[in-house]
Amino acid sequence: MEETIFPKPISLVSAIKLTAAVIAIVISIFHLYTGAFGILEAYQMRSIHLMTLLTLAFLYWPAAKKWSRKKSAIIDIPLALICLVIDFYLMANHYRITTREWYTGPMTSLDIAFGWITMVLLLEATRRVAGPALPIVALSFVAYTLLGQFLPYPLTIPPSNLRYFIDYMFLTPQAIFGVPVGVSATFVFLFIIFAALLDKTGAGRFIIDFSLSAVGWATGGPAKVAVIASSLFGTISGHSVANVYGTGTFTIPLMKKTGYKPEYAGAVEAAASAGGQIMPPIMGAAAFIMAEIIGISYISVCKAAIVPAILYFTAVFVSTHLEARKTGLTSIPRSELPSMKETLWRGFHYALPILCLIIILVQGFTPFRAAFIAINALLIVVIVRYLFEKFWQMTVGSNNKDSHDGSNAFRTLGSEFTRAVVQELPGALVAGARNAVVIATCCACAGIVVGCLDTTGMGIKFVDVITTLSGGIFPLMLLLVMLGCLILGMGIPTAPAYIIVALIAAPSLKEVGLSPIAAHMFVFYGCLLSAITPPVALAAYAGAAIADAPVMRTGVIAAKLGFVKYIVPFVFAYNAALLMEGNFWFILLSVTTAFIGTVGLSAALERYFFASLSVLELLLFFVGSVLLLISSITTDFFGFAILFVGATMNYMSRKKAVRYVT
Repeated sequence: MEETIFPKPISLVSAIKLTAAVIAIVISIFHLYTGAFGILEAYQMRSIHLMTLLTLAFLYWPAAKKWSRKKSAIIDIPLALICLVIDFYLMANHYRITTREWYTGPMTSLDIAFGWITMVLLLEATRRVAGPALPIVALSFVAYTLLGQFLPYPLTIPPSNLRYFIDYMFLTPQAIFGVPVGVSATFVFLFIIFAALLDKTGAGRFIIDFSLSAVGWATGGPAKVAVIASSLFGTISGHSVANVYGTGTFTIPLMKKTGYKPEYAGAVEAAASAGGQIMPPIMGAAAFIMAEIIGISYISVCKAAIVPAILYFTAVFVSTHLEARKTGLTSIPRSELPSMKETLWRGFHYALPILCLIIILVQGFTPFRAAFIAINALLIVVIVRYLFEKFWQMTVGSNNKDSHDGSNAFRTLGSEFTRAVVQELPGALVAGARNAVVIATCCACAGIVVGCLDTTGMGIKFVDVITTLSGGIFPLMLLLVMLGCLILGMGIPTAPAYIIVALIAAPSLKEVGLSPIAAHMFVFYGCLLSAITPPVALAAYAGAAIADAPVMRTGVIAAKLGFVKYIVPFVFAYNAALLMEGNFWFILLSVTTAFIGTVGLSAALERYFFASLSVLELLLFFVGSVLLLISSITTDFFGFAILFVGATMNYMSRKKAVRYVT
């Protein structure tokens, strides 16, 4: 039987994957183009970005987790096509939409229809990529906007005009296509591509090997590897759950192998990974959005975040050390660890683009431009390293006669290099676009909430409610705002949670005298708490799944390890020196005493320092550490004295125990 000359027809699932990959590569190239030649007008840039990524949301994420791609395609393909139709409609009508007067300018029937359809598509896409929590919050705000007129005082609002509502939501750069989506379309997307390229070129493996070389040999080495690797990996991914899976698949089994309990191993990785979004220089989408909302440079946000981030990782690092000392855990033999010299030689070039990024940001360039330059720097160093290694192998490292033939060597080098570029670069572009879908959809969904807040004046009402409930008592106000941040952050990605809370709660803190950066950092930390706070502790759940450990137990331990996130926001609400604001010497004193207080509080929570803490020693460590964290001359003096007494008592009790055993 003769074989047909025609290829076999491609399957539906393969066709969907291929189409999604092509769209992902196209949108990534589009953003790289804008990075090189400048962004488009705000509404046009944001609409192209969002509607294209909504298309990818329906092509990559099925309607239900249990559905096969083939079954879900019946729904996914029409929804993706509708997104593309709306995308082209907005591009074709860009001039008319951006030059019309808000509320009073003419609206076509298609404007109104596509506006409502876009809201429905956005809510469904967000449900698919981030779960139901954020769409439920957005729908609640929409319901209040449309039906709030029927509620009793003080919740009553004026009746809403549906035409004005959809005009503001869909045809202005204020709600769905507002600042959060603008940040996603500029800074964030390029940083995500940068992170994807780092991952594809092997930076993740370098981070693991570097961490092993640096601390794997120390007491509790595997846990310390998790802390260092997660802090470094977090500057790349900026997402706590992604950090857990990025490094935890290696570090958690390693911790279990050396004696850590499964729940403790999962908690260490969760707590360390949850710090990725507070670790400069790349802190995730929320930090970029914060800079835009406050109206300051991104490097100013990084400057304010650096000390709290160091305190956070110090707490986790010290806690793992004390746990290892307390339980007598061993380290990893040096013979089983990679050599630091060889590790740095293999991967030092990965640090160069990040160093370049930091230098450019410090020089005053925008994050958008800095990210584009960092991407190019990464490609250059990877290409140069690849060419150097291959040329060295062909001309020096091989005894093959052909390897010394210049023409053959360069021909082989050229073909291998081309194959590597063809395989890795498109994969990084696809991965970058896919990762950007989550940020873009969640930011746009949060934009629905922003639109409702703007059209109803709900934000002002919230300030009044917080002030009334707290009775003007500042500590109680902080507690209420923190509780609100924690609740809103549950099950919602950090960026949209921060957007919502920043517009609702941050104004109430600024009303009582907090600086804008202190108010926004306070609510930012509040939104981050949900990653390690039961019952909705997504990072802890991911760590527990890898460790095969009890979920709630893992979450409780992760919350204990990450205690700095609960305390430090209240500290810098009273003393902005930890945010690098104020006199240099007072900042230095505050940072030093906060560092000592963090170590002391870690010991109190672990109930171990030189030896197990007695009840009195525990009380002294706790009181002294809290006084040091408060950071005033008086509290620092008494705090240091009390902590010194507690440490001395603990040391003496250890010596007595050693003499008794001897």
